[in-house]
Amino acid sequence: MKRWLAALLLASLSLDPAVAQSWDFEQAIDVSSELPEGAFQHLDASGRRSIAVGENTVGVVWEDDRDGTPRVYFAYKDFTASQFSQALRISGADEAYEPGLVALSDQRYALVWEENGGIWIRLLSIQGGVELGPAQRLDPAESAQGSVVADGDNLLVLRSERDGSFTRIRLQTLRANGLVTSRQTDCPVDAEAPTDDQLYPTAAWVQGRLVVAWEDRRPKHTIIMAATQQESGKCLFTPPRRISEKPPGGNLPYGTGHGVSRVALNPVGRDGAFAAWADKRSFRNGYDIWGAPFRAETSAFAKNVRVQDDFGGLAKQRHAAVAGHPDGSLVVAWDDDREGNTDLMLSVFEGEGFSDDWPVPVASGAGEQTHPAVAFDQAGNLHLIWIARDRIGAPSRIRYALGKR
Repeated sequence: MKRWLAALLLASLSLDPAVAQSWDFEQAIDVSSELPEGAFQHLDASGRRSIAVGENTVGVVWEDDRDGTPRVYFAYKDFTASQFSQALRISGADEAYEPGLVALSDQRYALVWEENGGIWIRLLSIQGGVELGPAQRLDPAESAQGSVVADGDNLLVLRSERDGSFTRIRLQTLRANGLVTSRQTDCPVDAEAPTDDQLYPTAAWVQGRLVVAWEDRRPKHTIIMAATQQESGKCLFTPPRRISEKPPGGNLPYGTGHGVSRVALNPVGRDGAFAAWADKRSFRNGYDIWGAPFRAETSAFAKNVRVQDDFGGLAKQRHAAVAGHPDGSLVVAWDDDREGNTDLMLSVFEGEGFSDDWPVPVASGAGEQTHPAVAFDQAGNLHLIWIARDRIGAPSRIRYALGKR
């Protein structure tokens, strides 16, 4: 199994096993401190894109209801700083949810979120002090679950938009001019009209083309679907294909089929990407973490692989996040209850498949650690955030730790 997995991933992702290394994590710090009793923070971006790394800074976006209304906040720190900035409110007067972000050039970030039934985007600069651009609604139609990636100053924003009885994944491209965006194209990712809901999109740039993945309910249970941009810059995609495989045999005891949840997708290596999600094909033990590699040469995802190790088989795993680096480094993170607590686990691609799972020392043990998001910087250091509670139901805070090779 290990040899087959290694051959599959090395071929699919053009990975170099020599880059496989571990990380030593520095002491964790608060991104946003504990809230008043009854208030909670959430890291629920589509694709787990709640963290982004710029040239020399790291930015984090989340939602919390510290003033009684769910709103979107942002904080950042320089790599060398010992703490994050004060939380900066990004959203408007209405309830706001599921924010995501991407880092741009010139110390800028682009943030998207759901508010007042639509997806909004806002640019900000932290160069010489924080400067906010205007908040702009993408489209008047009812939309949710925004996700943003960037190609230079070109922004590509995905959303799940109401289309009749169902929701449909759409892509809008914009041009960032300073802190203002101008609209360009807008199209559905799947050219066929939806027959059930399409939800929680995420995307990765692979050799100049956009690869999009999402939850899809057309078979009357949830699967992961994906489509690839046919030509760079064109609002035209290949017909979507299912990438979460159906287990062999009949559907029982699943009913119409087993469940999957919340795909994360990131580019890896020179010409690949990796998608990971929570998967209930082993129905007796709850969700496991499964994934699939994408290769630009074939414009397709390869066979599914189980990311977690055998010791996680009797536990529940949730909230998969993926970080990939151009040098071929690949890390999958999730929260896991195998040790009796809810801990953050990492599995690293090592050249012979994924490593044994290991709990992050600064994000495991007593209490509850959930909802990870991860990102690499250019040097290959790993930036990690999560929701921490001293006990189940206690006030939450967002924590951050840096892993160095």
